[in-house]
Amino acid sequence: MRSIQKILNGRVFRESKMELIVKVKSDGSNPYYQDGDVVEAMSLDRIYLAHAEMICNPTNFDFNTFGMRDRNTLLEKFQEATHVYKFERVNSNDVRRTNLLTNEQDILNTTPNSDGEAINAYQFISRRVKNPNHKIFGTHGSEVWYGKMRSDAEVFIPVAWNHIETESDNLQSNHNSWPFTDLEKKHFICINTSGRNYDGDSFTRVELSGGTVTERSLPATEDIPEDPPEDYSPVILAKRKWFVPYWDLSSELGTSVDDLRDKDLECDCRKPMNEREHIDILTYDKVAEGLL
Repeated sequence: MRSIQKILNGRVFRESKMELIVKVKSDGSNPYYQDGDVVEAMSLDRIYLAHAEMICNPTNFDFNTFGMRDRNTLLEKFQEATHVYKFERVNSNDVRRTNLLTNEQDILNTTPNSDGEAINAYQFISRRVKNPNHKIFGTHGSEVWYGKMRSDAEVFIPVAWNHIETESDNLQSNHNSWPFTDLEKKHFICINTSGRNYDGDSFTRVELSGGTVTERSLPATEDIPEDPPEDYSPVILAKRKWFVPYWDLSSELGTSVDDLRDKDLECDCRKPMNEREHIDILTYDKVAEGLL
């Protein structure tokens, strides 16, 4: 199946496995969230990245005697794998910037370059190290840091996880489910789903691809004209276009409707791949169903 990508906060995610978090009880009339709305859909790459970011959170790493982060640690390797630029202080005024994708280098200092870019290294670093979660590496006068998150998740996520598996006991294969909190499981329904490849009357469950992950968490809007003006903003008809009629799917979800609506109970209905329901059994288009 062809891999389609989703852009989220500037990052590109391949669309494969999908996990959904579903609204329980309406917040009001449209365009507020409605009972059964797909609040968010998470792709497998997005799940992998979320776990990697938690493992490589600065709070999990100590400071050195200079109040910086040590070089060549898992934290720095993760930063290098996930960012476009590496910055190295070379003296009191100059900072060497390396594009990690092209290996191009230039020097930044207090004098603006042709693009108007400038930096006061002392002031920049002094401000950053005051934050207990800073990601400044090295020693005084030889500080290193990274900037601009990469957008090619399908490339950098395997590299990042290779570092994680090499430097820690964490395995990527054990981090393929979204880390929903206990509170989220009480206020929403957590489910996963799959696609199917058919061979005659038999089928094989497969990870989802195409625009499915992106589409399932989009709002329902009015029809967009063929040539909209630059300032055009479509009218939102509903907070979400897709919904899960969980009240009719208790057997498929393996939980009674009363339990799904009980905020004192956790509703984690995710299943292993060989037991997942097909996406078309769980999710429905409000427009196609005549609800809008």
